[in-house]
Amino acid sequence: MTDPRVAVGIINYGDYRHLPACLDSVKRQTLPPDRVILLDNQSCADEIDRIGRAYPEVQILSMQENLGYSGGANRIIREADRGEDIFLLNPDVVLNSRHLEELVRAMQSNADAGAAGGKLVLGDPDGDRGLYGDRSPRLDTTGHLIFRSRRVIDRGHGEPDVGQYDTPEEIFSVCGAAVLYRRSMLEDVRIDGECFDEEFFAYKEDVDICWRAQLFGWTALYHPAATAQHLRGWKRGDDRRRVPWVRKYHSLKNHALMMMKNELPALLRRDSLHILRLGTCAMAYVTLMEPALWKSVMDLRQYWPRARHKRGIIMARRRASADRMGRWFA
Repeated sequence: MTDPRVAVGIINYGDYRHLPACLDSVKRQTLPPDRVILLDNQSCADEIDRIGRAYPEVQILSMQENLGYSGGANRIIREADRGEDIFLLNPDVVLNSRHLEELVRAMQSNADAGAAGGKLVLGDPDGDRGLYGDRSPRLDTTGHLIFRSRRVIDRGHGEPDVGQYDTPEEIFSVCGAAVLYRRSMLEDVRIDGECFDEEFFAYKEDVDICWRAQLFGWTALYHPAATAQHLRGWKRGDDRRRVPWVRKYHSLKNHALMMMKNELPALLRRDSLHILRLGTCAMAYVTLMEPALWKSVMDLRQYWPRARHKRGIIMARRRASADRMGRWFA
């Protein structure tokens, strides 16, 4: 393995409880990163000062405003050296000691890989029963699946981990909770100075950047030897009415923006019935159950001109064929 240069970037928004365990797991890596950058959105001075004293080796960027995941990730990418690959990490993720080394090894073995992620399992949110407590380990994500309807899910989420996802393979996209990005890929997909689309703010920005990278000819890797636990705050199957409104607002908005920018006409025609069916069900749900979410749909009018501009750039630079892209939509 050649000598890699990797910067770890952690994007935090009020999760000071889990940060120490996350940072400790970064310190235990068998492949130490060149630097660790902690971007603290809407920073609380007392809390972040305490973290800074405990981890003086960490470069802390205290933001007075909330940049979201997209804005925070872009700031970390700009802050890191141009030669460094970027490993983005949520503060509620605890890494196995070989996690970073395994991802770097996987990426170095595939020159076309622009992103790589490992096997994340659901951790104990209470933190008082060990890694899994008295339960069998259940998967959080082994990468994203995207269907012909364009619904996106975390593959394997909630399933018992019995080795069904223990084979390294290419995937459509990697969950942004713990993902290694190749620097040259990030530079390649940059549009108007942004690697991540800051109009997404948060949620599905990880799918969007991988979709764009796939269009530009890059691949994404799943490498199960890189393991971690994720203390995810919301899980598939939870009561949607308990999900924070802001998350649902951005998820609905960003799903539409993602398709506006990245969809290929040939695949849109092929899958139109599936897409229409999902869209109809989503709008029926919003109308009947959460009409306040119509704001997300109405607000698309203000994002449409920029999305159309970005689409023009993406389509002009596209290198992947419709056949190559179509294989991902199951």
